[in-house]
Amino acid sequence: MIDQVVDELEREILEGRARWMADLNETFRDCTLEGHRFEMFVRGQTRGQGFMLSRFFAWTVLPNYKVSLYARVVRDPTNFQRGNLLDLLKVLKQEMEKRNLKWVWLILFFEGDPPDRISSLVQEYNKQEIGIGCVNAYSGAVIISKNVLGRSLVKQFGLHRLVSAYERKSRKSPVS
Repeated sequence: MIDQVVDELEREILEGRARWMADLNETFRDCTLEGHRFEMFVRGQTRGQGFMLSRFFAWTVLPNYKVSLYARVVRDPTNFQRGNLLDLLKVLKQEMEKRNLKWVWLILFFEGDPPDRISSLVQEYNKQEIGIGCVNAYSGAVIISKNVLGRSLVKQFGLHRLVSAYERKSRKSPVS
C-alpha cells in the first residue's frame, strides 16, 4: 500500500496539487543522491505558467525560484534513527547548493508511526529552506516541520488527505 500512496502523491502533483506553492512539473522515480535512495524526486519552479494575464502577473511579480520535492519510503521505522534523518537533510542541503535550489520538501512515508525521536526532530526543525513531512501510510497521520514549507505540505499540498484520497479511489476502482 505504501507504494500506491507514493504513486497517488505523484499523480496529484502532476495534476496541479502543489500549484499554490510551486509549479512542480517533472517527476523522476527511484533516484539516488550520495547513496540515499528516494522513491520520487520532483522538480520545478515557483513561477507558474498560466494563461496570458496570470503568466504576465507571475513574470512581473513572482520570483522564479528553483524548487524540488523528495519522497522516501521507510519500510522499517524502528531502524530509521535520528542520524538517518540528519544525513538526509545534509545531503539535501548539499543538493540545494549544487543545483541552486531555493526550497526543498522532504516527505517520508512510514509503514506505521515514525519513531518518537524522528517526530520530535521534524516538529522542532526550523530551517526555512527545507520543509519536512512524515506520513503514516496506513493511518494517514502527518507530522510536519513548523516552518513555512512544512506547513505548506498540509495547507497547499494536502498531505493530510493523501491516504484517504488513495483509499477512496481504490474502493471505487474494481480490482482485477
